[in-house]
Amino acid sequence: MWFFRALGWLLLFASIAVLVDDSITALQTGSFRLVAAGELWYRLDTGSLNLLQSVIQRYISVWAWDTIFVPILLAPALVVLFVPSAILLLLTRKRKRQRIF
Repeated sequence: MWFFRALGWLLLFASIAVLVDDSITALQTGSFRLVAAGELWYRLDTGSLNLLQSVIQRYISVWAWDTIFVPILLAPALVVLFVPSAILLLLTRKRKRQRIF
C-alpha cells in the first residue's frame, strides 16, 4: 500500500514540475501550450520511446499502439501524470477510524 501511495506522490510532483516547465516556457515565448506526453518522453529518453513502439507493434499488436498508446502520447503530459496520481492518492488515503461510542 505504501508503494502505491509513494508512486502517487511521485506522479503528483512530476505533474507539478511539468506545469512549472510549461509556465516558464509560456513566459519566454509569450504563448501558453501544454506539452504532449509523447513530446516530453521524447525529450527525456528517445531510445526507450522508440523501443516501446517497436515492442508493442511487433509482439503485441499494431492496433494496440495506434488506438491505445498514441492517444495517450498525444494527450497533455500534465493530464497523463495528474490523473493516475489523483487516483492512487485517493485509493490509498489514510482514513480516520470512526468511534462508535
